[in-house]
Amino acid sequence: MSHTHSHDHAHGHVHSLPDSIGRAFKIGIILNVAFTIIEYVIGWATDSLALISDATHNLSDVGSLLLSWFGLKLAQRVVSNRFTYGYKKGTILASLINAIVLCIVVVTIAWESIERFHSPVVINGNGIIIVASIGVLINGISAFLFFKDQKKDINIRGAFIHLLVDALVSVGVVVSGLLIKYTGYSWIDPSISLIIAVIIAISTYGLLRESIRLVLDAVPEEIDFDEIKSLLENDEHVTEAHHIHIWPISSTLVSLTAHIEVNGGDMDITTLTRLRKKIKHNLALHGISHSTLEMEVKEEGCSDQHC
Repeated sequence: MSHTHSHDHAHGHVHSLPDSIGRAFKIGIILNVAFTIIEYVIGWATDSLALISDATHNLSDVGSLLLSWFGLKLAQRVVSNRFTYGYKKGTILASLINAIVLCIVVVTIAWESIERFHSPVVINGNGIIIVASIGVLINGISAFLFFKDQKKDINIRGAFIHLLVDALVSVGVVVSGLLIKYTGYSWIDPSISLIIAVIIAISTYGLLRESIRLVLDAVPEEIDFDEIKSLLENDEHVTEAHHIHIWPISSTLVSLTAHIEVNGGDMDITTLTRLRKKIKHNLALHGISHSTLEMEVKEEGCSDQHC
């Protein structure tokens, strides 16, 4: 039986993390740590659950930034005989942990908000307005740092979404401070906290769903399986493509393995090589940079006993 394997990957090459991304994480973490401390202190001093809820959300974002940055740094480590793909899957695990942490934050804030409805307290609206306004500025600046690269990686996108949501939530807290100041209604504070919890839950759902998909090695959402199958069979020499598997190596790298059945009558090594290069080039254009192809002659059939 005659079949050939073709691999397109370089295990020893490691791309360094762009300086702009590393700088964005550093600045974002420093700004948010400083603001979280300030917000917690004033939140407890003024007895504002809205501020404390927002501070808790900001604290979770600090953790998310650290996890995302760690995951991206981990993915840069070279491969070994034990970890033949390196640690690239660390980026996916980081995004999953981030999503789970946010889910816990949502439950905590919602629970505290409900408790506050039963035990209302007098809130200082001025303190809420000032601190939340600072939050709008800090989170807005932090989110902007990730805007350019947020489409390149789920971790960077997660960081961008968290910070953007934080900025919007802080706007909501400013509104709550204004309402409390001019109406004196204490129920506004836990109400805003519940709204914050809902916003976090909505923004987290997509991240959690995609993270779970990637952990389970599902085909990434941006790749159409049927389109890839058609691409593999789009040549006069190819009769069928089967045993197609597409999965994520990391949050940015996608791998594929497939058996390509070709007509044996008019295939020589030159034609086979040209066909293989053509398929790999087309796969790369569709976001699949790591591919392994097994070329099979039609008359002989698949050599795998599980075909």
